[in-house]
Amino acid sequence: MSYRGREEPEEEEEELPQQITELAQASTPSSLRGIRACKRCGILKTMEQFVNEGCENCPFLDMADNPERCGACTTAFFEGQAAIMDPRESWAAKWIRVDTYLPGV
Repeated sequence: MSYRGREEPEEEEEELPQQITELAQASTPSSLRGIRACKRCGILKTMEQFVNEGCENCPFLDMADNPERCGACTTAFFEGQAAIMDPRESWAAKWIRVDTYLPGV
């Protein structure tokens, strides 16, 4: 049997679920030096990331492109860290009360 004359159906690209898309956008600190925590939600990033992107969980703080605001709304003093990749399904996220936030550290 030969399949050469037979046309194969084109594979359709599946659209990713919104949850997977959100997980792909998760922000993690790009460096271990100079990590700061958002004073409201506790997400960890470098100062440069806060200035460039702001805080995904607290957009109303308007930290993007405002270094002064980033300095006022973040702190270098924090205890511990937890990497949460799927906050809605994670028991650890529920335990530390971050299950409504976006994925991150």
